Amino acid sequence: MRIKLAALLGAALLLAAPGLGALGAESEVVVEIATREQRARALLLKPERPTGSVILLAGGHGNLALGRDGTIGWGAGNQLVRTRADYSKAGFATLVPDIAADLKQGSGGVARYRWSADDARDIGAWVAHMRSIAAPVTLIGTSRAALSVAKAAAQLSRGAERPDALVITSGMLVHVDQHQPSVERNVAGLHRIHQPILLVYHANDGCPYTLAASAGRARHLLSGAKRVDIVLLRGGEAMQSGQPCAARSHHGFAGQDQEVVETVTGWLRKR
Repeated sequence: MRIKLAALLGAALLLAAPGLGALGAESEVVVEIATREQRARALLLKPERPTGSVILLAGGHGNLALGRDGTIGWGAGNQLVRTRADYSKAGFATLVPDIAADLKQGSGGVARYRWSADDARDIGAWVAHMRSIAAPVTLIGTSRAALSVAKAAAQLSRGAERPDALVITSGMLVHVDQHQPSVERNVAGLHRIHQPILLVYHANDGCPYTLAASAGRARHLLSGAKRVDIVLLRGGEAMQSGQPCAARSHHGFAGQDQEVVETVTGWLRKR
């Protein structure tokens, strides 16, 4: 049974407290975090004694269509979304946010929102909220969410809204063509990003916008960071569809969820 609540949780309104069911025994709640003149809905998991916090940003258009009861309308299979309980089990308070209502357009997002000041401000509000739960706070984005991570890190240069570290998996970092955006082409002010960064690639990623061969160029692009570590994963499962940029492919680390989580959380602990 889902329990409906109407209680304030700091700056966040707690909407519902469902269990994770098949995801595991960790408790998961739905919150709305105030940002700008909006409230962004998110899934929140809190272990008993978190060692830090992670914010998981889904790729694609990012519109999870998250319901008040925690139902995910889109993106449940996204690599970060589907492994959220694993980050909590590893000891990190975990937030999986939907985009704010004014950034949505139909079942997707408004054009160019990924590198907008408004999206970055929303991310800053999520960082500040998670900092009140457990610091340090790390932004983790996959695929197209690399643009949101980079824009937020470039814009949020100080204070409680500034993320402490960045992780990008299968990120759309380098410019390839005019058909898709990239951090290189669309995000300004990359020299202001100084946090340590982890970039995770798959050696056999067939998505033309996130090829492992671009890792060196991506590192140069983010050379203002304190450090840029690169991990290249191999193995996993063969592509389950004809879409090389889909979540159930090497692009989404199919069959390697635990390896990705252990890679990321191990890097965070070593920091």
